[in-house]
Amino acid sequence: MNRHHGWRVALTSIGIAGIMLGSLAPAGAEDKKEIPDHMGFQSCQACHAEQQRMWEASNHGQAIRQTASHNPAAADCSGCHSTARSETGQVDSTKQESFHGASCLACHSRQKTAYEHRLAVDPEKLCTLCHFQGSVFLGVGAKGVDDSRNFHSGVPCFSCHMTEGNHQMKVLRPDSPELTGTRQDTCTACHRDNNRESRVRQIHEWQSTYDENLAPLRADVKTIEEALKKNPNLLNASLQSKFGDVKANLAILEKDGSRGFHNFVFSLEITSQAASDLKEIKAAMK
Repeated sequence: MNRHHGWRVALTSIGIAGIMLGSLAPAGAEDKKEIPDHMGFQSCQACHAEQQRMWEASNHGQAIRQTASHNPAAADCSGCHSTARSETGQVDSTKQESFHGASCLACHSRQKTAYEHRLAVDPEKLCTLCHFQGSVFLGVGAKGVDDSRNFHSGVPCFSCHMTEGNHQMKVLRPDSPELTGTRQDTCTACHRDNNRESRVRQIHEWQSTYDENLAPLRADVKTIEEALKKNPNLLNASLQSKFGDVKANLAILEKDGSRGFHNFVFSLEITSQAASDLKEIKAAMK
């Protein structure tokens, strides 16, 4: 199944579940309340104005717009989320876009559920319906690389991405300019030693090392791809397969987007294995 299609099905199911829960409510005044409209959420923001404000400023508030702007033809979600999609199934770029973000009902149900805050599903599983960073975070799924959990692998996403309980889903780094003397950063919210300076150094070290490791690997992959375009038979089947694994593993890291922060050890394992494999492949091409 296409991954984007799978996300759409999952999110649609959650939304439908929320609507169905509403329809099963006891008859009476509750039935007359409008189910939150998928575009403006007027029913939600009447009571949750602050959450609405934060949501609008978050990536969730721009989610579908961002997907479509990068590659409209591949934005499967636009079938439900955009009036710019024509009857042929293609996004009409001449029309003014009307994409909106991941709605309230993508995460919350209108009625009470088994989870706090009326979440539609288990909060530890909710994020992974759309986000694919879980493989790096848990240190799994890389081809030819041993699984490698880290000390954050058991921490639920919202512990870091909902610091202060906000709906911007924004990690407050210890070097963030938004912080004041009394406001806690995301790290300090859990790590009570309050040593921001050491954490800033650690984060910078992780991400600079990640960037330094990845840059030459990207260059090598590009060089090999260009050589294969000229001569597709340059590598034997075994090395072709190994090159495919290298590209797949590096894609896991790049799609993760945290530059090593989610699981620094796992990123080191992947880049180290990639460097070794690419060295072997380049030697075979000479």
